[in-house]
Amino acid sequence: MPTKIRLAARVPDPLSRAGIAAYLRVRPDIELLPDDRLAEAGVVLLVADALTARVVEELRELSARTSARFVLVADRLGDADPLALVELGVVGVTWRADATGERLARLVISAAQGVVDLPREVQSRLVADVARLQRTVLAPKGLTASGLEDRELDVLRFLSEGLDTAEIATKMRYSERTVKGILYNVTNRLCLRNRVHAVAHAIRAGVL
Repeated sequence: MPTKIRLAARVPDPLSRAGIAAYLRVRPDIELLPDDRLAEAGVVLLVADALTARVVEELRELSARTSARFVLVADRLGDADPLALVELGVVGVTWRADATGERLARLVISAAQGVVDLPREVQSRLVADVARLQRTVLAPKGLTASGLEDRELDVLRFLSEGLDTAEIATKMRYSERTVKGILYNVTNRLCLRNRVHAVAHAIRAGVL
């Protein structure tokens, strides 16, 4: 039988935890762990009112105790640095209003597979923040080496604009499998965690 995804949940109150447990109870492929088994988790679900600097600090503390990927549920974006979220292992974000049982399960499964699923608001803030970092910090120091090929840059450019792999394949006249292969090669060769991290790398290098 397939191995269950072990999920730890960090929630602000017992009612929220009970709701998450009820949502996931019907999912035989996901096991909700008790709080004292955090180290065994492959995915950690964190619930907060907003994505703030306090959430970043909590993620930093958790990342020192687990190698799990993180999924966040929040009411709104807040003032958190999206780049810090990505660097700490966040691969999925959903707003509380959209957090149905099916949505949560899909995010957890995607996170376990290393697939990034971020709202467009978070992606836009991430791209803007990293571009600002490139202009104000990296470019003045001449840090522009990217290690990226032309077609890899094209894929990442489209990705930074919010296109999915199918849309990128249409734009570039490639198969979707080819686009996914390009993204896999980029993240694997440059030791990047995921697609969002690859976009951040390209922007930091001054090539996007």
